[in-house]
Amino acid sequence: MRRISLVRYRRGDWEEREDWVAEEGLVELSLDGQSVRRLVATPEKVRELVYGHLVSEGFISEVSDVISYEEELFWAQGSPGEVVRVEVRLRRPISPPDPRGVIWPACGDEGEVVPTLGPPLTPRPLFPAARLAELPRLVVEQTEEFRLTGAYHYAFLFSPELTLVQVAKDIGRHNAVDKVIGAELLAGGPLESRLLYLTGRVSAGIVLKALRARIPLVVTRGAALLGAIRLARRQQLGLVGFLRGQRFNLYSGRGWLT
Repeated sequence: MRRISLVRYRRGDWEEREDWVAEEGLVELSLDGQSVRRLVATPEKVRELVYGHLVSEGFISEVSDVISYEEELFWAQGSPGEVVRVEVRLRRPISPPDPRGVIWPACGDEGEVVPTLGPPLTPRPLFPAARLAELPRLVVEQTEEFRLTGAYHYAFLFSPELTLVQVAKDIGRHNAVDKVIGAELLAGGPLESRLLYLTGRVSAGIVLKALRARIPLVVTRGAALLGAIRLARRQQLGLVGFLRGQRFNLYSGRGWLT
């Protein structure tokens, strides 16, 4: 965990304070000299993570299949980044690495801009801070499937007037975000003036999707991870977490709120 400074909004007042946020890191797994897996995970119990992944993916069937294991901290890969080199007796062939790889937005210097994202956003007053507390009520009728199954994540797009324009559900948070972005894109809607509201935590990957779509504000009733906060601040994206009752944490982009 990391303790960071933030601005909290509560009943019309702003308060500067510190709070804890969860942290994610990148584990790059090299099997027999080939980099085939990059895993974003909580940076602890890395060995257990690697062995579990090797078993669950069918690369090994028992501990003795691992001939050698080596960990190395590599800060350019994340916060922190682990490079794990493993020599194993493979139980199935290694698939070619995904050519897209995994983009780690929290690497390097704080001022470094992630390639392909373009310039930072330009905040302007767009969304009413005092009305963000209405969002959970505005979507309650859209989440009946979750109450029935407990199995879905939701993503919503709102206009500056807090009119609901798109909704999607999926068992994966990233998939739900992709669905609402695609729906608004196909509808010809202005993504650059949309608020993305989520029911789950916000990772760096979610922030990256919003930035690529030029969505200016991401709001969740859950937590925001450290990598997400760093990337949002770097690119001047609005990021709100722990929207509960009449309060929320503002991690980045106060200029988007009226």
